[in-house]
Amino acid sequence: METFKHKLSILPGNLRCLTIPVPMNRSMTLLVLVRVGSRYETKEINGISHFMEHMFFKGAEKYPDTMAVAGAIDGAGGSFNAFTGEEIVGYYVKISSARKEIAYDVLSDMLLHAKFDAAEIARERGVIIEEIRMHHDDPQNQVYQDFHRLVFGDQPLGWDIAGTEERVTAMSHDHFAEHHRRFYYGANTVITAAGGITPGEHEALCEKYFRFAAAGTAPAMPAPFARQEADRMLIRERDTEQAHFVFGFPACAAETEDEKVLKVASVILGGSMSSRLFYQIRERRGLAYYVNASFSPYQDTGVFQVSAGVNLDKIQDALKYALEEMDKLKREPVTDEELARSKENIKGHTDLALEDSRRVASLYGVRELLYNNIKTPEMLAAEVDSVTAEQIQAAAQRYFTDAAMKLAVVGPLKRDDTWDKAFRLSV
Repeated sequence: METFKHKLSILPGNLRCLTIPVPMNRSMTLLVLVRVGSRYETKEINGISHFMEHMFFKGAEKYPDTMAVAGAIDGAGGSFNAFTGEEIVGYYVKISSARKEIAYDVLSDMLLHAKFDAAEIARERGVIIEEIRMHHDDPQNQVYQDFHRLVFGDQPLGWDIAGTEERVTAMSHDHFAEHHRRFYYGANTVITAAGGITPGEHEALCEKYFRFAAAGTAPAMPAPFARQEADRMLIRERDTEQAHFVFGFPACAAETEDEKVLKVASVILGGSMSSRLFYQIRERRGLAYYVNASFSPYQDTGVFQVSAGVNLDKIQDALKYALEEMDKLKREPVTDEELARSKENIKGHTDLALEDSRRVASLYGVRELLYNNIKTPEMLAAEVDSVTAEQIQAAAQRYFTDAAMKLAVVGPLKRDDTWDKAFRLSV
């Protein structure tokens, strides 16, 4: 039996309206997801999706400024926020079910009637630039950005989501208006409601408030990803107390057979406090405070990565032990106990997430927006349960290769011959 019964309706303009009722909830989340993000940008406007996310909160017709937007939600005891990724932008309000219509009123006004006022753009430009500088000052953030540039190259997936100071400085009202026209339309949007709301209520409120201007009849598509030749390694010399590294490999796209396999493999390697990397590098040898592995699939590509913040004098040792675990995954099938524990870890985290209506809305809405393929928690659990030790070993042998491996490091270090010798897989 399914945890939640969802309903998908197609409204005029091919706007998708998705409801996941949770009858016992006294609150609900309204999440508007738009198929846009840094993957849909050109270099000239890199960062505009993120900048626009900020600008939508600066006022429109009914709620003319930031205080009016915030006051409407705060006055109903709600909370709201937004996020920008490579392939998706989302705006949400979490609010009492008794006051749900306010969420539709505020979000529709913001997203359909934003003014993109020149004075507000100038003000917020400074905020965005300081955000960019903050991220560059953070070595843990910087090393991830360097790594993604090595893996994906000089194309949208390799660029910073926030853009550059130069690009942000050049953006004007016309840039925002054109980006809004190109991507903010019904067929490119999924409006998801989860919690204390019925499908009939959600559909009626969507029809009342979300009347997008005529635009495209199908979802937008990003430029296809093309693999590029790039350096194998980047060591960014910086005066830090700790060295940070990320290494990894290009991997499979979402909705492929290997997606579920690499998801489980990432948990076995570094997705929990009982994982191999956590035990070998932190608990057994005390070389790092944080160490983890993760897998990020996109529509047509993906990346598997291992990251750690380590003792400056022991970074090559930590790297060696991490690479040994990658080799071991290729040489030997994982144990039955490891495999079972990692599967239960993934399913347990999903269950915990389902207690939050915002996470429920995201779980269902993102899949509908990007893949037109909603998978219930039960379906996702069945996929995880189907993964075998043999599949994990085969995927490790397929993706974890010296030829594909990339490494980014941030710290008071210089590249020399020792790095090329240390950064090798044995198998």
